[in-house]
Amino acid sequence: MARLDLVGVVALLMVTTTSTSRPAVEQVSMPNRRGAVAQRVCIVSDDLSGVADEGVKKFTVAIAAALRGEHRVGVISTKGPTASPGVTCVPAPRTFLSRSLRAELGRQNPDILIYAARGSATYFSFLRSRILKAYRPQATVVLLGLQTRRHSSLQQKMIRRLAPDLVCVQSPANRDYLESLGCRVELLPSGVDTETFRPVGARKRRELRTRYGLDPDLPVVLHVGHLTGGRRIDVLAELATRKTCQVVLVGSSSTEQEAELGEELRRAGVVVLTEYQPHIEHLYQLADCYVFPVESTNNAIEAPLSVLEALACGVPVVTTRFGALPRMFAAQPQEQSCLVFVDSGEQLVDEAVRMCGERAEGARELVLPCSWRAVATAVLDQALRVRGAKIDRASGSVN
Repeated sequence: MARLDLVGVVALLMVTTTSTSRPAVEQVSMPNRRGAVAQRVCIVSDDLSGVADEGVKKFTVAIAAALRGEHRVGVISTKGPTASPGVTCVPAPRTFLSRSLRAELGRQNPDILIYAARGSATYFSFLRSRILKAYRPQATVVLLGLQTRRHSSLQQKMIRRLAPDLVCVQSPANRDYLESLGCRVELLPSGVDTETFRPVGARKRRELRTRYGLDPDLPVVLHVGHLTGGRRIDVLAELATRKTCQVVLVGSSSTEQEAELGEELRRAGVVVLTEYQPHIEHLYQLADCYVFPVESTNNAIEAPLSVLEALACGVPVVTTRFGALPRMFAAQPQEQSCLVFVDSGEQLVDEAVRMCGERAEGARELVLPCSWRAVATAVLDQALRVRGAKIDRASGSVN
């Protein structure tokens, strides 16, 4: 790791002291539909390859789509090919040291440059964000750190020098940690498409169960996410052995899957779907309860999209006290709630069985304020505040 750190620092010094890109063509900012100045925004991802069926990819594609209505937005993926529309694939090494990437950023000439790091706020994500800043010094660079990461003492010292203009995270604990390293940090929630993810009636629910080969009369408990042991999805096997419900796991097709774990779950009676599901909303709509057993923030973004999507479909949720969820839903009373927090796998199983028998109401109302437009507007407004402060300081103005 020390050698990789040294290589990274040397590479950074090289890129910040040399310039080979051509000057960008001057672009005139025009008002958007609301009368405000439309910003030039570029979102860079190190991996939007394949379909966007996991948290960071879905988050990136969603905020890009939400911003496009009001601003000039470009999206770059350094790994492809991609199934997401409107994404420019610019192959680049993991270091981001690439003439092609620099040239594309020069062509887009963004005011706001958002780095949606697939690995979240790792040391090398900070290094890459600093390289992006070197490519476009006048842009305000924002790093999306959707998962908690920790760093060695040497890396912490380096992060103080590498920090971008703004880091957006999803939990107060992560905010406090990165602020202690000298970063400017803001909280950013996740969003949900409430038009796609919406409740259906009992008759439609039965039709969907039949379509997916499930018993239309037996309750369904669902989990959507990576097929990996780190998410503690082995608890689904215990739930299946209760024989009171059907347990369905939808694994992400764009991430590595643990095939042996999948087979173990199938032997226990869990229905495991590993192929890409183009209408994932149907799986939520046919369910009676959604469970989220994940504990480690290494295995999901801190405001899990699947929890919001389930709630938007009117499906009650049983979850661990994961990441940003307790803060987002702190006002929820536990008694007769459509979102219940648990502290053990045994509790999760018991509450899921209970939920299937009761189907608490009010789940959708919890996430109606969580639109992707609101999330996209929040990150842009935060970036513009930072940009405005820097411009004021540069001009000698007093805030």
